[in-house]
Amino acid sequence: MTVALVLAAQADAGLRGQLAALGVRQVDAADRGGPGLLTVVAAAQAAGERVLICVGDDALPEEILARLLEAGRTAAFIGMPARDGQAGHGAAALLVDEPDLDALAEAAESLVADDPAGTPETPLNLGELIGELTSIGVSVRVLDAGPDGDGAVAHAIGEPAARDFALWAAARQLSPASLYGMSLGLGLLSAVWFSEPAARAQVLGIVLLLASFTIGRAGAQLAAIGRDGRIRLAADWLGAACGMLTEFAVYAALAISAGLAAGPGHPSGLNGIFGAALRGTMPAGLAGAGQKGMWRLAVAAMLLLGARRLAEICYEGLARASGKIPVRPTRGMLGQVITLPAGERIAVIAVTAVFFGPRLTFLVLLAWGAVATAYLLAGQLAEAARMTRAGGELAAYRGDGAVAYRLGAIVRGQLPPLPPLLVGLMVTCALTVLGVANLTGILVLTPVAAMWLAGLGARHPHDGQADWLVPPLLLAGEGIFLAGLGFSRHVWLPVIFALLAGVVTRHADIAFRARSGRPVPDDAFGLGWDGRMLLIGLAALAGIAPFACAALAAWLWLLAGWDFLGAWLTAASAVDQTELA
Repeated sequence: MTVALVLAAQADAGLRGQLAALGVRQVDAADRGGPGLLTVVAAAQAAGERVLICVGDDALPEEILARLLEAGRTAAFIGMPARDGQAGHGAAALLVDEPDLDALAEAAESLVADDPAGTPETPLNLGELIGELTSIGVSVRVLDAGPDGDGAVAHAIGEPAARDFALWAAARQLSPASLYGMSLGLGLLSAVWFSEPAARAQVLGIVLLLASFTIGRAGAQLAAIGRDGRIRLAADWLGAACGMLTEFAVYAALAISAGLAAGPGHPSGLNGIFGAALRGTMPAGLAGAGQKGMWRLAVAAMLLLGARRLAEICYEGLARASGKIPVRPTRGMLGQVITLPAGERIAVIAVTAVFFGPRLTFLVLLAWGAVATAYLLAGQLAEAARMTRAGGELAAYRGDGAVAYRLGAIVRGQLPPLPPLLVGLMVTCALTVLGVANLTGILVLTPVAAMWLAGLGARHPHDGQADWLVPPLLLAGEGIFLAGLGFSRHVWLPVIFALLAGVVTRHADIAFRARSGRPVPDDAFGLGWDGRMLLIGLAALAGIAPFACAALAAWLWLLAGWDFLGAWLTAASAVDQTELA
């Protein structure tokens, strides 16, 4: 059985009925959060059974409450930032298991002693309470503390080590951004070792990659139990970007190692301990047997990962626009593993790269990733059908440039965005598969013109049931065209990969800005997906595609660093000043 405390501006915060339906025996409420710590102390001392503490001015959805009650241990949901990145008190909850009740009372008393001047107008800071609990040795599982937190690897390896490292970092007053920087540094070091085909070097790369993953998870945990009780805007984007860039660097390193190991009688990518057993089989020839085939597989794996991550961000945006807290549904361990989170991707790299070579690594990532994407999309589409959609916000996730933005003005937002996009995407994919190299003269711009049809939906409010899929589909169309043109125009293979990595990062950056309430309706500096496609198409027409791809890749990466320093950190500082005021 469970006793619940509701500490919010409203006495029941809309939770009484939900909690009773979920089997909560008793619900106690306080009008304000100021005396909440003393109430927590009293409840912890008298309850005799686990305690659920709910705070904030918003109601928690039943999915969150059910996940907490089913956790079987002390767990917390910190909630999401307030809408549009402004200061506020979103919904959050902490479930303390019966063996940890004495520690809960001790932690609450310690915080009361630290802040004797607390007033009834001061809301209870659940993040501080969780931080105090962890500092005295209580294991608190933070649900949804960051992307890719599910899965057997995260639970068995990443989470325990990450929790301890987060406590170590908190004691030394390190910030989440510091941990994310350490994670990225270790990830890039792992990529250096993965570029060497020797098995010993790749084992060291695996160790460094696991350390990078663990420290990244620690950064998310530290952000969740920080003073403000939520992940700050800049740190949120930095964590996501560091995770993606680490994987991209490892993919590129694996493709490089395949080229170094290739030789007479040794097909590119089958250089693992048992890789020779796959020579002459179907996997050896997929996407091309040579080095170009390896880079094709690396680019495909990166685009699939980027499109899937962007779809998750857009789904969260849809949930927020519908007035809901976006959460992942409750799944068993097998269901979590099927979704191929980051820990499982590391396991795939560790096993396949060492034993069979990077070619099989990419093939498994692509096959498993396709199944995981279909599984996730099926659930998300079903959930989206039950949401009350509010238009306007999702259009900012698209990353349109000047051309698409003006094309949308022609139809004044009356044309739904998905139909013209699907038409353009099918034409672009068909022409790319048939061979962009066969398109001569002005015909090389045919895929660009086809994708520009998607611009007609740029001004639409994107309130259709599946309109949240538009941004990842735009990324897929742009990526397929740029990759096909680069491979057919003999662009240096690492440059193609760097360009596509920059494109994926730019799309994610635009989506995270829209998510935090600072949208970029016309991506003038990044040229937008439409402008980038036109630029590379014109360069191919002029015979300078290799130079244009290198220049665009360099510009996108320069822009990513500049925007983080000039936009994200400035925005985070502005939010901090608002909260202090």
